[in-house]
Amino acid sequence: MAEPFSLSTGIVSLVALALQLVVGTLGMIDKTIAAHEEAADELKDLKEDLEDPQTQMTRIHETLEVLASNTKDRGFKELL
Repeated sequence: MAEPFSLSTGIVSLVALALQLVVGTLGMIDKTIAAHEEAADELKDLKEDLEDPQTQMTRIHETLEVLASNTKDRGFKELL
């Protein structure tokens, strides 16, 4: 029969190993959350950076429509 001391030492070793695995997993989760938050911030910045060119393109499109409606030259209208 196994000695009670060696049995309890084995159990404590298994618990310590399980705790190490949990701590390692929590560390990975924390890194994943941090990476996700960083990616979300980058996407927000990218969205803001793309809004300005989109506004400019809308203004250019409106200007081109005005030019096309005010000209009598068919070739120019087709070009626009």
